[in-house]
Amino acid sequence: MKNILSTAVLSAVTLFGAQSAMADVTVSGDYLKFGVGDNGALIDFGLYGWPVTGLQFDPSGTGNFSGAPDFLTPGTPFAFFSLGVNSAVATAGGGGQNNPFSSTTATLSNVGTTYVFTSGGTYAGLNISQTITFDTNSNIIHTDVVLTNKSNGVLSNVTYAAGLDPDQDATCCTYSTINTIGGQGMGAEVTALGAYTGLSITMSNTSGWAAVASISGWETNPYTLSGAVIDYGNGDNTIALGYKFGDMAKNQQIAIGYDYTVAAVPEPATYGMLLAGLGAVGAIARRRKQA
Repeated sequence: MKNILSTAVLSAVTLFGAQSAMADVTVSGDYLKFGVGDNGALIDFGLYGWPVTGLQFDPSGTGNFSGAPDFLTPGTPFAFFSLGVNSAVATAGGGGQNNPFSSTTATLSNVGTTYVFTSGGTYAGLNISQTITFDTNSNIIHTDVVLTNKSNGVLSNVTYAAGLDPDQDATCCTYSTINTIGGQGMGAEVTALGAYTGLSITMSNTSGWAAVASISGWETNPYTLSGAVIDYGNGDNTIALGYKFGDMAKNQQIAIGYDYTVAAVPEPATYGMLLAGLGAVGAIARRRKQA
C-alpha cells in the first residue's frame, strides 16, 4: 500500500499540478500546522533560511495557531532524517536546510487530506521518496518512505533514521522535556512531554520493519540510531527512530512508515507530578545549541 500510495500521489502531482513545488512548504488543519523543507525534513525555512514554521498544535481543534508554541523552531531549529549506505552517511536537515539528496517537495490537497510529497532524492545509488499524509481534522502526521536501489549492484549496510528536538516549553520556561521510550522493534515509540505546556509529541513505528527508539543529544547518524538503544532521559534532547536494513539488491525496494502524534495532557492536575519529574533538569536551561 505504501508503494501504491507514493506512486498515486506522484502521478497526481504530475497530472494536476501541486499547490507548492520545489520549495519549503507549510500546511495546516484544525489541530496542526507544520512545515516541510525541500529536503523532506520537518520545518519550513522560507526564502531567507530562517524558520517560518516548525510544528504547532491547537488543542481546541479550531485552527487557531496564534501564540501556539512551536515544537521545533526555538533556539537551533532541529529536525532531520538520515541515510546510511555502504557505511557512508548523509543527513537532511539537522539544524539547517541541508539537502544532500537534491530532493524537491510539493503539496496536494484532496477532500480533507493533504499530501506532502518529497521526491527526486538520491544518495550513493539509493533513491528516496517520502509521502506525508495529513488529515486536516487529525493530530497525527503520517510519514511513508520508499527506498529503491537504483545502482548497478548491491548496496550494503543500508540504514535510515529520523528525529527531532522538541522544544514546546521553550517560549515560557525551558528547553527541556520529559522523555520516555515506550517500546522497541515493531512497536517502537518515543515521547517528549512538555511539563509546563502539557503538550507531547510521540514518534511511533507503523511499518513492518523493526525500529530502534532513542533519546540522545542531537545524534543524527543512522548507524548509531539503529544500533544499541540510547536513552539520555529527561532534558534538552532529541527523540528518534532508527532502521537497519542490511544489504539491498539491485532494484530492491523497501517501504517504512512512522507517525508523529501531538497531544495535550488530559488532566491539568497532573502538571505538578510532571514538574517534579523535570525538577532534576533544573530551571531554564541554556541549551548547548541555543542560537
